[in-house]
Amino acid sequence: MPGASSAEGAQLLRKALSLLIRSQPLLRGARLHGQADALVAELELSSGETRKLRIAPRSDAPAWTHSPSFSFSILPPAPSPLPRAESDLLRAFVELVRRRDPGGLPLASPTPAPQASSPAQAPTEELHRASFIAWKALTTEDLYPHVTPLGDLIDTAQLLDGWRHTLQLIEEGRAPARLGLYVHIPYCTVACSFCYCAKTDQFNRAGFERYVDRLVEEIALFAPAFNRAAFNRAGSSRARFTSVYFGGGTPSLLPAPAMRRIFQALYGAFDVPEGTQVIFEGNPDSLTEAKIEVLARQGRVSRLTIGVQTMDEEVQRRVRRFNKPEQVATAVRAARAMGITHVNTDLMAGLSGQSLASFQQDLDFLLALEPDSIHLNSYRPLPRVRLQQEEQDRMGPERVALREEMMLWASARLAQAGHKAHDGDRTRRTANAANLQEYDLRRENSSLLGLGFPSRAHAFGSWYYSPDTRSGMLGGLQEWLDGQPRWQAIPTDLVEERHKYLAENLRTGFTRAEFVELFGVDCMEVAGPALERLQQYGAVRIDAQRITATPKSAADNAIYRVLLYSPAFAARAWAQWGAEYEAGTDYRERMRELVEESE
Repeated sequence: MPGASSAEGAQLLRKALSLLIRSQPLLRGARLHGQADALVAELELSSGETRKLRIAPRSDAPAWTHSPSFSFSILPPAPSPLPRAESDLLRAFVELVRRRDPGGLPLASPTPAPQASSPAQAPTEELHRASFIAWKALTTEDLYPHVTPLGDLIDTAQLLDGWRHTLQLIEEGRAPARLGLYVHIPYCTVACSFCYCAKTDQFNRAGFERYVDRLVEEIALFAPAFNRAAFNRAGSSRARFTSVYFGGGTPSLLPAPAMRRIFQALYGAFDVPEGTQVIFEGNPDSLTEAKIEVLARQGRVSRLTIGVQTMDEEVQRRVRRFNKPEQVATAVRAARAMGITHVNTDLMAGLSGQSLASFQQDLDFLLALEPDSIHLNSYRPLPRVRLQQEEQDRMGPERVALREEMMLWASARLAQAGHKAHDGDRTRRTANAANLQEYDLRRENSSLLGLGFPSRAHAFGSWYYSPDTRSGMLGGLQEWLDGQPRWQAIPTDLVEERHKYLAENLRTGFTRAEFVELFGVDCMEVAGPALERLQQYGAVRIDAQRITATPKSAADNAIYRVLLYSPAFAARAWAQWGAEYEAGTDYRERMRELVEESE
């Protein structure tokens, strides 16, 4: 395959082993290691015996079986013929490889040989406690630093003082200059039962209008802090924003006049230069051509994300979502016609009743529309998800394996269609279609002003915060609508900012020079012992230039990043959650259904 890296073949084989071990009870463990010009997959059976497959670049030489890129041979000693169950196991592994093997993949020997997965391997006490914290975060609020379950109440005056401090740090060059603006619209016509975002379908026209009124009032509340005459960066008297994002809920439910009013208020109050990336989320059934025109003209939207999720009618019925293919196609065409630069779509994997065939059909339909990127998201049956609460929607081993199969197949299909990863970000067809705000928050530790209920925000060196939701979504929203907002916040200083960067960038790795440029100190001086332990656990490799992440599942990444929490935040998390810790509970196993295994 043109452009394939030498690691892609080994990576595909590792993923297939990882999926196999979670779906086959006969298999206890598996590993992949190098042998001359080939790789060997060792499969440890529950009986204690081991079966080996030699995997070499495909050739005309005799072999047991083939995939488009590889030849597979059974290595002795093994009984001949193999027992039926063992033969089926080996064939299942080859079939997993074959389904996502595009052909032409080179083969590179993994050094050192990593474990693909091994449930029998006992974790250290440190990792077990980290698994507990990761599980608690996942089931309450996974966004670091978990403000909703762990934050303290502060008042609006404290919040505004914090922003003034942050802007002073930016002026003095002691904080990242990039500054994001996030607007949350929490309303949906029908709340999808798979969704764990902050939203409600309990609203009416009057309530929606009141929300827009309060949003405009909140814009006016924060604007003075960003309009100080002393602020002279780039010759401006106002702090300059570098990205804008509208999320929800369903922002496209806003009527066109309300959209115009919000854009006018935002661009009148804050410095958002022409050409700034403005991102807007919407659903196909509410993205009319008239609204798309407002987004393009008054909103200056440059990146429209269309939430498709699934078009399987039976699955839609189960998850309370109703998108028609023609609505998706019409929205994409209208956005292109109005000059919106980047058009993206979202697709879910692992939904209740979803088959591999229907998922593949949905992805191929979207690829035919040529969006700039297709965001793949795995269904997570978290406790706060409506489908889980009402139907006890259990994944089970077969559905977990199917969800993984969908994600791995889709990754290969997107790669075939020219969608590539850039700088550790999501794959996309167009290189500059990335979500700059998401990148800035993770890679630059930038600040983010959140507006609307219950938006998350980050004032560098001051606060991570969001509106108070302790009285529930509807109760907190009503307090916000009544003009009596309360805020949950976690204080942050330079130490916490450094640890936040480490935890958020563990998945992709980073260069040590990047860290020094941001914080003026090497990452080993900040968290050297923790990084060295992560290297011992096989989560990272440390050299003079870079902290390199090794391939891990999403669950493992969530566990390992706990080791990079700041001492103050780790103590806060344990003080709040520690009484629930059970030494005999396998928290990694609890996370297995909740998060996807593939990265």
